[in-house]
Amino acid sequence: MYKSQKGFTLVELVVVIVLLGILGVTALGKFQNLSVNAQTAANDGIASELSAASNINLGAAKLNVGTAIPLIVDGITCASLVAGGAASLLVNALPTGAGGYTVAGVSNCATTPGGTFACTITEDPDTAATDGSASVVCTN
Repeated sequence: MYKSQKGFTLVELVVVIVLLGILGVTALGKFQNLSVNAQTAANDGIASELSAASNINLGAAKLNVGTAIPLIVDGITCASLVAGGAASLLVNALPTGAGGYTVAGVSNCATTPGGTFACTITEDPDTAATDGSASVVCTN
């Protein structure tokens, strides 16, 4: 009469555990920087929204449609273009302070007519994420 084997041997269990460990270490690298990548994407999204609003503003100024914000003088800050209110290119203001964003940059529209200037979008608190960069078009 033969005895039937039930269960796994110790060697088989060790091999499976080692293989699972190798797979786990390999997959860990893919998930390590997800929050930094997500914040970089958020910064880029806000920057592209500002660029799009700038292009719409330029179109409104050229076609005399609606009310365009006149970007024809030096010294208009990027923060004023996103802060909300009458001189804002964006309809919704960005949150500021902890968990918000800082927008930096100053226009040079009078010295470079028809040109562009850069706005930098940084999250607060600043992480290892890459800042977003928006190109704002002067209306003159």
